[in-house]
Amino acid sequence: MLTTEETAALVKQIQNGNEAAFDRLFAEYQLKAVRTAALISGDVSLAEDIVQETFTDCFLNIMALKKPESFKSWFFRSLTRKAWKAIDKKSRLVPVEELYEKADSMLPPVFDSYPSEQRSSYAKLYKAIGRLGKKQRTTIVLYYFNGFSIKEIANATSSLEATVKSRLFSAKKQLKKSLSENIEKMEEPVYGKV
Repeated sequence: MLTTEETAALVKQIQNGNEAAFDRLFAEYQLKAVRTAALISGDVSLAEDIVQETFTDCFLNIMALKKPESFKSWFFRSLTRKAWKAIDKKSRLVPVEELYEKADSMLPPVFDSYPSEQRSSYAKLYKAIGRLGKKQRTTIVLYYFNGFSIKEIANATSSLEATVKSRLFSAKKQLKKSLSENIEKMEEPVYGKV
């Protein structure tokens, strides 16, 4: 991932009319954006649409970005809002829980960088993440999968830092409970009837 300074330099180049700089920015952010949108929405094909829409808006509105060094927060704020909107729209049609039932099939196109022997574990984790509310899910994804600080998450989600900390705490507690229940179920001995 580009440093803040490198990203700011690319944004300035784009604002000065260098379209090749946008291609570089796209190449740097595309995979992380798809992973983020997939984890938030629970649907890879929906995530790809969200990312495409986010990059289109980014390209059309980047001239209005006054602080090029804040591109990362600006971009992920747009991505997050679009993902939330897509979740709300889709949840009216399909319950979010059903989206995460397909966790194993969700992995290959976006998460193929993970070793195949670990995909099952990741699928369980993603399924547990999918059970969180959209704001808790987004906080977990930005914090653990994208390395955002509390302040960056607050900027990206238009929330107070205290709210982000609260969401992070409660989301971790729910994930721990959910994952430990899965482990206990796997470890329970199966006895035949006598």
